[in-house]
Amino acid sequence: MDNTTAGRFTASANWGTSTYSAQRYGADYRYANPVAASDTAWYKVNIPATATYRVEVWHPAVAGYNTSTPYIVATTSGNQTVAVNQTANGGAWRSLGTFTLAAGDANKVGVSRWSGSTGYVIADAIRVTRV
Repeated sequence: MDNTTAGRFTASANWGTSTYSAQRYGADYRYANPVAASDTAWYKVNIPATATYRVEVWHPAVAGYNTSTPYIVATTSGNQTVAVNQTANGGAWRSLGTFTLAAGDANKVGVSRWSGSTGYVIADAIRVTRV
């Protein structure tokens, strides 16, 4: 699911659109400066049944991007946060781990701007696969 998938991605006006890196998934990706505030970009996923799923993310890697971008996964036991270094290992699927996700069509994976590191946080694409 890309940041351009209709009805599946939401972000505030604080998130810009970029084509800067060729490591992007699809035509473009979204970026924002880190801030100590709740301004999460969300991916809405239709989970067919409550079960265990592998959550993967795709982002371009650029030296000036964030070294500790918080990805939020909405699990059956509450939100879990996984920090990703977006200066390395870009242009490929990266696993955040496996999580129990509840059935339903809702915001399941988010990219938070609330990072203690400098550099843009990136929201590009996610993939959720039942395991």
